[in-house]
Amino acid sequence: MKQRAERKPFLWSLQALLALVFTLVVLAISAALIGFNHHQLTALTIRDAEDDFQRIASNVRNELAGSLRIAGSVLDTVSITIDPELPSEQLVVTLTAVLKELDEVLPAATGVFLGRSDGSHVVVQTISDARPPEIGPESHDGAYVFMIVEPATDGPSARWIVVDAQGRELRRIGSRPTAFDPRRRPWYAPALASGDVILTPPYRFASVPEAGVTLARQARQTPGAVFGIDMTLASLDLYLERLRFPPDLELLVFDAAGTLIAHPRGGSYRMIRQADRNNRLLTVDDLGSPLLSGMYRTFQEAPGRKERSASFTVGDENYFSRTEQVGEGFDNLFISLAIPFDTMMGPAERIRTGLLVISGISVAVTLLIVLLAARYLARPLRLATDDIRRIMKFEFGHARRSQSRVMEVRELSRAIDTLELALSNFMRYVPNALVRGIIGRKMSSELGGKRQAITVLFTDVAGFTPMAEGLDPEEVMAKTSRYFSEIGGELVRSGATIDKYIGDSIMAFWNAPEEREDHVALACLGALRAARRLDRLNEDFVAEGGAPMQTRFGLHTGEAVIGNVGSVDRINYTALGHTVNMASRLEKLNKRYGTTILVSEDVQRATAGEYVFRFVDRTVPEGAHRPMIIYELLGAAGDDESELAPDPDRLRTLEDWERARASYEAGDWAKAAAQLEALAAAAPDDRLFQVYLHRCHASLQPSRTG
Repeated sequence: MKQRAERKPFLWSLQALLALVFTLVVLAISAALIGFNHHQLTALTIRDAEDDFQRIASNVRNELAGSLRIAGSVLDTVSITIDPELPSEQLVVTLTAVLKELDEVLPAATGVFLGRSDGSHVVVQTISDARPPEIGPESHDGAYVFMIVEPATDGPSARWIVVDAQGRELRRIGSRPTAFDPRRRPWYAPALASGDVILTPPYRFASVPEAGVTLARQARQTPGAVFGIDMTLASLDLYLERLRFPPDLELLVFDAAGTLIAHPRGGSYRMIRQADRNNRLLTVDDLGSPLLSGMYRTFQEAPGRKERSASFTVGDENYFSRTEQVGEGFDNLFISLAIPFDTMMGPAERIRTGLLVISGISVAVTLLIVLLAARYLARPLRLATDDIRRIMKFEFGHARRSQSRVMEVRELSRAIDTLELALSNFMRYVPNALVRGIIGRKMSSELGGKRQAITVLFTDVAGFTPMAEGLDPEEVMAKTSRYFSEIGGELVRSGATIDKYIGDSIMAFWNAPEEREDHVALACLGALRAARRLDRLNEDFVAEGGAPMQTRFGLHTGEAVIGNVGSVDRINYTALGHTVNMASRLEKLNKRYGTTILVSEDVQRATAGEYVFRFVDRTVPEGAHRPMIIYELLGAAGDDESELAPDPDRLRTLEDWERARASYEAGDWAKAAAQLEALAAAAPDDRLFQVYLHRCHASLQPSRTG
């Protein structure tokens, strides 16, 4: 029977598949990012424009509010302090002083006046570009003009006086009939009805071809008399001009009826003949500007809203605008701002174009990267295998490689790094040899132990508690960690297994878990290396202004139980037994004899010839039941490490010490005392001689007494 030829499936090459997938992903992400960024940039740009518009509106509002507060305060003072019944020419002098002071803080103020119930009127005005037509173009040096309106039987008349900045009269214009009556002005009746400072809507001033507002208040001393301050809108025009940035930004202040209140070119707009001829303020539509008319129409299309943002088109240009109520006493006024969309969105459009270019480049670069990644995909896997082999050999600290862009490879790399970190840190908490034994399945982590010979070392810092009390806890921690790092490093270098750190003490042992025949000699080597390293460290501590950490060592060798002690969830690889206790007791005996490294006779006997010892005493340590001989380890006998050589001062007194000890052992107290006194004089810092000298004196005391 013929077998059907199996249809071969279409197979993708990894390189082609990755190229296709990554290209589609990059295109999709790029399109999404471009769309999202364009949307966000547009929204952000509009929001920034609204924030800028709000800031400008707030500045205009604050400018107007500040002017009103200043003018209102001056009016309050004037209405109390100035007598409205003063003669007119005396009154203008007083009002001139008020206007001079007001000019310094409020340039918008153009005049200060008083209107009385009998129709008389006194006003002091600054002479600027908009001057009363009655005084003519003469008197260029004039600073102020006084207009005095006085009632008469045949009708009111007005006269003018021009003065300079010092108040000197320059010109006087005689009385002329006038139709001006303060009682018919828009500020008179509201001021009498209010009893407080009132603000008029914008209107055209009677005496100058200018528009503005008036603040007025009834005099406190005379009923029917009203003081007022005229404020021109021209200063607001200048203020809008300063706020106009960029140049394409258009600003406009108008009232609800469409009357032009302020514009960066408001002065020229308000001075056109139509406004003069009709004696009224211009409307926005009078200006003949499609843009300004469009801004006002946008306001009209959303009535009742104090704040509104909108878009409109003028010709072929699209604009974004915002209108806000001025407020602060000008509730009928609105400020409108408009800016071309192209100007506002120009930066966003440039960013979008840049993103399109970058996306195109990214796709091309991504294709190249994918092809290279597919080609070298196996390389990071091989490197990962090499890293695992190295970690299993406990070779840590490899150079970090650049992260792969393949998720699985990156996760594998992270897992390897985590394994290395965990294992290296685990070896900081647990002796290295123990970790190697567990990883190599040579040792069990089960509870229990075995009896074997070991050499045990205990260390302790003299005076640690007083030193720690004088430092901050952080300083104690830092200094102790530095101390343990230096001492522990030397012990481990000499083959020690550090069992634990106990406060400021160290417990270490040799010959477990790795067995060594020369474990006693290695323990002596480790103690000497640690002591010499400590000498250098203490020099650094003193140079840094700190206290040295004088350390005492105790060494004993013998059998102990070595193994895992603890519970099912927490174990400790340690040594237990009499040998451990004796090493701890030997360390404490250093304090009695002033020694640094005390060892038992078993240690001295096991390393005779390799190290130099000095007999110390035959004593019963705490917890022991029989006397034991203890020695001081002075140094190494060989020349392999010169810094481990015995202290020359100790060597010079060693033979004399043996003779003195022989006299002491023979009970010849007097001879021993004489020899010890000579030793004490030669080595006053050696406390061992003082201890034995004290004993000799104590032994001689009974005979002297007898």
